[in-house]
Amino acid sequence: MIKNVLDITVLSTGTSSIPVGLPSLGGSPVATAGTVRVLGSATLSGAYNISPTGTPVKNTFIETYWEASLGNGASNPVVVFGKTVPAELITSGSKFKVECLYDGTAWDVNILPDDAGTGIVGTARIASDAVTTAKIADDAITLAKMASGTTGSILAYNASGDIEEASMAADGKLLIGVTAGKGYTTAVLSGDATISTAGALTIANDAVTTAKILDAAVTAEKLSAGARKDSFSIKLDYDAASKLGGQIFLPVCYNCTVNSIKFTLLNTAASTLTNIFKDAGGTVMTGSQIDVPAATVVGNVITSTVTGNNVITAGTNMIIEPSAVGALGGQGNITFCVTRDN
Repeated sequence: MIKNVLDITVLSTGTSSIPVGLPSLGGSPVATAGTVRVLGSATLSGAYNISPTGTPVKNTFIETYWEASLGNGASNPVVVFGKTVPAELITSGSKFKVECLYDGTAWDVNILPDDAGTGIVGTARIASDAVTTAKIADDAITLAKMASGTTGSILAYNASGDIEEASMAADGKLLIGVTAGKGYTTAVLSGDATISTAGALTIANDAVTTAKILDAAVTAEKLSAGARKDSFSIKLDYDAASKLGGQIFLPVCYNCTVNSIKFTLLNTAASTLTNIFKDAGGTVMTGSQIDVPAATVVGNVITSTVTGNNVITAGTNMIIEPSAVGALGGQGNITFCVTRDN
């Protein structure tokens, strides 16, 4: 069957009339349907209606094909035979069809999207609480899709099991349940850690156990200066020429800084005993030289404070150069006071 088609041009506002009385659209008296095409483009400045004119009989059927392009479709309604077209269809610029059947009393209007369904499912078409968890793809909810919150607040479960914003109270408690009517449920971050109202987290004294520390993670720098102090000693004799005038190499097993050197006289010195100390490269440690006069009482300790060229690398040797000015004799114990470095 060949249908009669009526072309109409879309308007920016007002009404386009469609004749619906038989004979319809210039067709034969037995015609039971008419077809309308809406064409052109416009920017809506008000409501636009497509309305029937004439007297229809029962089962008169009019189908309207929308092929027009309209602007401002979200602000102004488009109404076909008394039924408003969803704004999503107008603003998306899609094609759709409107079927209008007269039942003898009123027009039954059905709006059909194009095959792709473009624009028919918009925010207004989805019922509240209709999207279930199963309809949401895993990992599909990004931070951008979440509602904005209060700066500095966190999300927590309230007493009803609902997630809400939480904030810190003046007493350091975590306030949960800030929505009006739900009241407040308080929770305290306690135990080995506390949190201030400013958000500062404090770990309690003595709370970090050995098991919490990664193996080999505690370096010398993490120890207090007192905990890194160490000392080692060497005993020297000054009773033979073969023991004096040369260099004695003292191996060091760890990185350290020499802070001071102490000489303890063990046997009477026959003459002045001189001791020069150098780093592994042969440079004299600043302030390290110790001279022990012959009149020094046995048991006395002479100390030198070292201030430079005193950083020693593990696996290298410190150098001692002992000598005596005059008669040979005497014995002493030399102690190096150091600070362990990493």
